[in-house]
Amino acid sequence: MNAITGLVRIDCPYCHSAEFRPWAKEIGYDVVRCAECDLLYVNPAPAPETISEAVKSGMHGAEAGNLDVRSRRVPGKVDHYHRMFGRLFPDLWSRKEPFHWLDVGAGYGEVIEAIGRLSPAGSVIEGVEPMTPKAELARSRGLLVTNDYLRRDHAPVDIVSSIDVFSHIPDYRAFIGDVVAVLKPGGEMVIVTGNLADVADRSEFPDELGTPDHLVFAGKKHIVGLLEEAGFGIVAIDEQRTDTLLNFAKTCAKRMLGRPGVIRMPYTSSYRQLVVRAKLKA
Repeated sequence: MNAITGLVRIDCPYCHSAEFRPWAKEIGYDVVRCAECDLLYVNPAPAPETISEAVKSGMHGAEAGNLDVRSRRVPGKVDHYHRMFGRLFPDLWSRKEPFHWLDVGAGYGEVIEAIGRLSPAGSVIEGVEPMTPKAELARSRGLLVTNDYLRRDHAPVDIVSSIDVFSHIPDYRAFIGDVVAVLKPGGEMVIVTGNLADVADRSEFPDELGTPDHLVFAGKKHIVGLLEEAGFGIVAIDEQRTDTLLNFAKTCAKRMLGRPGVIRMPYTSSYRQLVVRAKLKA
């Protein structure tokens, strides 16, 4: 029996199988691998109301060690996203036509700033962010960010981005349904997330899992499968490695501070950051 109270045993969020095997444990939470589709997910999981409260405040309760996930704005992310989206959408920038871009889980607005640098005059670049402290800071900097979840009655948009959001959402299939509801015909979606479910052993991932803030960990086939099921065609997938010398040094520092993580030699992991661009089929 799990020592943390208030947890709920769940089936696989991807294929709904009830069969699983242990994969890892972090700060008292079990991460299991689905016996049918290989998805990784926290099971038993926090109750939906517990998840909702943590998402809005950025604070988890005592059962999670009072985990604070509000973090901070990182200016360097703006440059990173500027380069990433510059490579991913060369056709969009070359057309020089205004568009409407919605970043879901906008955080402190780094993606919005990056797209704003790239976009032609007349474009609308906005975001939705359910965590109140993040949304308020983004708005204080003049960014168009709504403190809310994605709603199906949102004005139609050309592109939706979901950057490092997948692992936070208990039911990503329902989330993609909401995305489809707000996209214009032929609209596009960008998903950036890790391929942790493609990693055989916990030791290959040289970082903390971030439970219970992170609840679900996909592989490439899960992301592609969800998109195709929702009516998207894959335009491009970029697989970026993260086990660099810099990340090795960061992991060592975290371990010295008593935080979870795995010390692993750089450039030896099969873990990749997936950058997926998909377009709604006609």
